[in-house]
Amino acid sequence: MMDLSPSIESMTDPKPLLFAIVDIETNGGAPTGDNITEVAAVLHDGVREIDRWVQLIRPSSPIPPGITRLTGIDNSMVQDAPAFGEAAADLHQFLGDSVFVAHNVSFDLKHLQAGFKNAGLTYNPRRLCTVRMSRKWLKGPQRYSLGALCEFFGIENEAHHRAWGDAVATAELFAKLWKNHADDMAQEWGRGGGTSWWPPHLPPDALATIPSTPGVYRFLDSEGKLAYVGMSKNLASRVRQHFSGSGGEARSQKLRQMVHHVTWQETGSEWMAIVLEDILIRRHHPPLNRAQKVVGKGWALDGFSCRQGISRFSLSKGGRATSLHRFRSKVEGETWLRKVVDDEGLNPAWSGLPGTAWKDGWLDNEAARLLHNQRASAWLERFKAAKRQQNQTQVISLPPTPEGWVPELQLEQGKFKAYRFVGETENAEWIPDAGSGRIDAMMERYFSEGQPHHLEPAKASEG
Repeated sequence: MMDLSPSIESMTDPKPLLFAIVDIETNGGAPTGDNITEVAAVLHDGVREIDRWVQLIRPSSPIPPGITRLTGIDNSMVQDAPAFGEAAADLHQFLGDSVFVAHNVSFDLKHLQAGFKNAGLTYNPRRLCTVRMSRKWLKGPQRYSLGALCEFFGIENEAHHRAWGDAVATAELFAKLWKNHADDMAQEWGRGGGTSWWPPHLPPDALATIPSTPGVYRFLDSEGKLAYVGMSKNLASRVRQHFSGSGGEARSQKLRQMVHHVTWQETGSEWMAIVLEDILIRRHHPPLNRAQKVVGKGWALDGFSCRQGISRFSLSKGGRATSLHRFRSKVEGETWLRKVVDDEGLNPAWSGLPGTAWKDGWLDNEAARLLHNQRASAWLERFKAAKRQQNQTQVISLPPTPEGWVPELQLEQGKFKAYRFVGETENAEWIPDAGSGRIDAMMERYFSEGQPHHLEPAKASEG
């Protein structure tokens, strides 16, 4: 059998230093995480923009008229936007371990941290404040608001008091400050090079070669035992996030004290990373893992026809054997269902989506019911066909790892039973596993999202 733990000594280039220049808009009030109306983040290397993330956000309460007059964002603009919790994972991944930069950094960061906390995510980055830096290094401006500094430097803000406009303008301001004060900034972002909360028993170069690819990572204690295991679409970003916080949380402090060594394994895809992480947690019970130790009943989607003959869907806790689909959380279920409704053109008010107003011209009449029912029936037929294919499939071949190993999953009546990594010439043995509800839910998602083009039938000779 091959070694599934790549060597930590393999050499790659260190990850470059990046800055996430962020601005948010809110509907007012304290940073609770549910009053954000827009987020914009510009990924920057100090000289030029690398990437951009912009999203309107649906707050939990209506936007006051005074806020609309200031920002131009009204309730109609955000009624179909995702809530922060639905966009949190994608934004968290985008920000990664970049240095967080904002004009009045505490305001933007506190709101985002509250939203991430509500979504079950931790975010405590290195940070820089362009207000503080401007006051410290610039002589000449009468005021240090973003508008005043843009006027001072001749920076054009295309959308003042909109997150995307202010973030882009702040990025230009940051580039001007970076040009003359790059060395000074390293002393400004709170934790210097980001190592003052580095685990005391971990070598300084322990993460120098970690790749930015999907995979699982393991934190080992002083005896080489598994203390924590995790997965990510981007190993380098996720692992560094564990060591970039303030260290105030008791669990974070315990992790830093326990970890003596870090290993990782590239899996070729997020799908295989989810499977392998789940298997490792169930087999080794790492003391610092808690997500899969206590598994609740989850949530499920059911379909039914109401007394008016309308095809309806509902999300409920637990579910039955006849449920259409299962989810680990209510948020995951609502996000998945919203995509189905949008993709299939269903009436959201009849599809079990909470807080959705009638939209896209839907009316409560016979013609609307017929159209909705036809679309719902066509989707259900395709969805159930994918379920049948899941039950008939014996082997799933997932995208290969960078080393060329092909992950394969073995199913029996649609349930996960074993896995292996196959090389070009090696007939690897199957590694059996009891499976879990989390993996079975992932398999349902895999088939329902149109992934079966990766399928390969099992050979008769394989055991």
